[in-house]
Parts: sequence; C-alpha cells; structure tokens
Amino acid sequence: MSEFSQSYHLLSSKEKAVELINLAGEQGFVFEDNNQWTTFVILGDEFRPSDSIVESNKELLVHYVYAEDHGWSLSIFKQSTLIFKFDCSWDETNIEDFDFDEEELIEMFGDGEVSAPSDEIFDLDVIRILVEEAGNDPSDLEVLFTKDPEVIFAMESSCAYQIAEKLGILNYAWISADSIDMDDVLYKNVIKV
Repeated sequence: MSEFSQSYHLLSSKEKAVELINLAGEQGFVFEDNNQWTTFVILGDEFRPSDSIVESNKELLVHYVYAEDHGWSLSIFKQSTLIFKFDCSWDETNIEDFDFDEEELIEMFGDGEVSAPSDEIFDLDVIRILVEEAGNDPSDLEVLFTKDPEVIFAMESSCAYQIAEKLGILNYAWISADSIDMDDVLYKNVIKV
C-alpha cells in the first residue's frame, strides 16, 4: 500500500490548533505538540490547503502532502498569506484522472496554455530560517527541493521526509484524516475537534 499523507503543522500550541479548526468551521484531529509544531488533520481535505483553515490562520502554518507514488508538496502560510510553495510530481498522471470542475480547469489552462499557478512561491530563505530555528543544518536544502527524478529516487529517504525532519516536524509520515481509524497506536493521543 502506498503512503498518502496530508497534514497541517502549526507553529504554536495544541490549544491554538483546536481554536483554528473551530474558527474555520472544520472537523479534525490534533496531535500532541512537540514544543514547536502542532500537527493536525481535517476531515474532507483534498490534497491542497483548505481555504477556511488558511483564512482563519493567525500563526505560521505548514501544509504538507506526500503521495509516495505521485509526488509531494509543501505550502507555508504566515497568517493567511502564502509565503512558500513547492510542488513536485514524478508520476505521469493525466489531468483527466482528476475530477476538476470547469472553473478549476480554466484557472489552470486559461486559453489552452498550461500555466503555473499564480500562487507559486519558492523562497528558500523562508525554509532556511525555519530549519535554523529548529536547530538543524540548512546546507543541503537546494538538493532536497529538486524535481529531477534521478536525484529523487537515488536518495535513501524521501525529500519530503527530510524537509519535514529539518523543519522539526515530528508527525508527518502516514498521517491523514483518512488513516485515523487504521492505526490506533499512532492516533491514541489525538484530540478530536
């Protein structure tokens, strides 16, 4: 079975994460914090940041997605402002494989030309500062944000895992709202919101 992880990581306490979920009008699960990041998941997520979570956010927030056979993404928000975004895909999935509505397709393709999303932001200094604040070495960040399949598959551990670890995020692997019922040990101390 391939891993599909999707989680949020709030640079604040679990109480603030519970408050954020409630303020956004969402339902989800909050993990114990690690004195830096608090991990949470929300029900009904679709592998992109929830508008209601982002709009309600008052802290620094990371949205992390790792789909083992497909790719990974990392978005960072300061309050509701996107300050970093990276997407990497290594499969050959066709756009027809997804259930996009007409408005989403127009936004992506416009007049038939493929275009990068307008919110694409890649500022490695944002990551470097967070890695240093977590007490980790930022020297190899450039290689971890590669989109070269040969480099990606030659690594012992996935780029997504290594970035999460460098940021000081503890709960990232095999984490999603859909997997809550599948692993009672991992989820025994979560708070349902």
